[in-house]
Amino acid sequence: MMPNTRVSSSATMTIPKGPAITGPVNGHVVGRSMQVYLNENVFMGMVLSCVEVYKKECFGLLLGYRTPEKYIVEHAIPYQTVRRGHNWAELRSDKWKVIQEFLRNFPKLDVLGDFHSHTMYRDIKAQVSLSRDDIEYMDPDDLQIVLAVNEKKRSREWSLNSDRAISGSIDKFYFKIAAYYFPFSPVKDSRLTHASAGQGRAGGSQNGSRGRLTRPKMADILCPIVMSCK
Repeated sequence: MMPNTRVSSSATMTIPKGPAITGPVNGHVVGRSMQVYLNENVFMGMVLSCVEVYKKECFGLLLGYRTPEKYIVEHAIPYQTVRRGHNWAELRSDKWKVIQEFLRNFPKLDVLGDFHSHTMYRDIKAQVSLSRDDIEYMDPDDLQIVLAVNEKKRSREWSLNSDRAISGSIDKFYFKIAAYYFPFSPVKDSRLTHASAGQGRAGGSQNGSRGRLTRPKMADILCPIVMSCK
């Protein structure tokens, strides 16, 4: 892994269970699952990004708004200059700094986090599990969306799964989409997370440098394409 990069990887790890936590912490209402709203444009942007570079990983930026109980994703913008492979992608820090400076012109939109894909490799099916790199380079307030992309054998309608992910097929691909967030962080001053967000994405800082976090948790995904199938 190169220094000063934002990375994603599909090499998965087992995440130990943390203690149950309740009450408002780090801007989230803990003890209930967060909700992530994906509008139709966001959904199409992410799945098209996956298909365009399949069987390599796509990698992109999530913009929108956050409340204590919900992430509202308004834009999913693929990074165009990432180096990528079938199970990794990285964005150089100088490229992230350019994006960060440009986004200062849109103060009403928050940088919510990133999305990336995990792709099928030979006969090994892609999963939505987070890799070690996915977790270590995830800032405390980040939303991270993972899209597992496999070649489908039969058509499936889009549905909400019991594990809070959504899944379904389009054309020759079967997708499973999961959204992750940290339910608790020891960081009390939000300026530490938002002001240094660029360091988390492109500067190589890891969430471990700010203290121990609990394991990421899957959020409930609300998406028109799933709602329309009910």
